[in-house]
Amino acid sequence: MRKFSTLILAGVFAMVFAGPAWGRTCPKLIKEGRDLLAKGNYSKSDAAKIKGLLDQSEKLHDSGDHGESVKKAKEALSFAEKEVIGP
Repeated sequence: MRKFSTLILAGVFAMVFAGPAWGRTCPKLIKEGRDLLAKGNYSKSDAAKIKGLLDQSEKLHDSGDHGESVKKAKEALSFAEKEVIGP
């Protein structure tokens, strides 16, 4: 019973402290994506896709869904890093 209580307590602490950590990660990733977008040389369609993903990420962050926000921001960054044209 003691191990079970410890596991439950550890899970509660993880949930309480993980939310704020995700909340601070989203804006950093979104900013990084917007910086890449500003500095990169992308086709109009690629730039629109990256901007759309970053906008979705920001909306998810604003609504409190930080896990999904981080996923969208990382998707945008991954796409941006693959699709950059030129030096």
